[in-house]
Amino acid sequence: MPTYLSRSVGKQVANHFIPGSGDFLSSATADLKDKMLSEIQQKFFQSSANYSGGDIGLNDALKAIQYVRSKKHTKSVRTATKGGIKFAGFVAGAVTGATLGSIIPVAGTIGGGVAGGVGAGVLVSGGVTGLDQIKQKTKGIYKFLRGTRGEHRSQAASTLLHCQASLPDGDPKSDASHEALIVILGDEYEEVMAMPAQKAHDRIADRLKSN
Repeated sequence: MPTYLSRSVGKQVANHFIPGSGDFLSSATADLKDKMLSEIQQKFFQSSANYSGGDIGLNDALKAIQYVRSKKHTKSVRTATKGGIKFAGFVAGAVTGATLGSIIPVAGTIGGGVAGGVGAGVLVSGGVTGLDQIKQKTKGIYKFLRGTRGEHRSQAASTLLHCQASLPDGDPKSDASHEALIVILGDEYEEVMAMPAQKAHDRIADRLKSN
């Protein structure tokens, strides 16, 4: 199983047992990548500036890294919020179930209502996920109609690949792009770098999505 699929399965399993836990994991991972990319940006360009929008030139490694940071920051905030809502719904469902449920004599355990309450919490979790997907798909449709969907992601992927492959070692843009790609791809790095150029580009662009 490819690495990225095993990560996805792991998050789904976590969410199955404790709603929101997979989102918290995604949020923490995105936040860590944001911080690591910020360190790379400061190390090679002595800059802490954020992405200001606009197109990313083929040699503009700094702007490409700023863009990726913006995507990871957005993902960290959004998934943390989503996870919090899911978990709150799960807890509220459990508490409500316990209040409404019947307490079994002697054993002192809570029956019936708890299962119903937890079920209600899981329904909240599913509703949040559904609404989030609708929001993301709506944004995607809007960008598609404007002809801008994935444009900057593609530019950033092209820039990082170009600067790493075309510029000499020791060039700040080359070294920064190399380190940024390792952060972005993680344990997929060697696998992706061995792919044909277009396939590698597409995989990198896919990893830059904020959703």
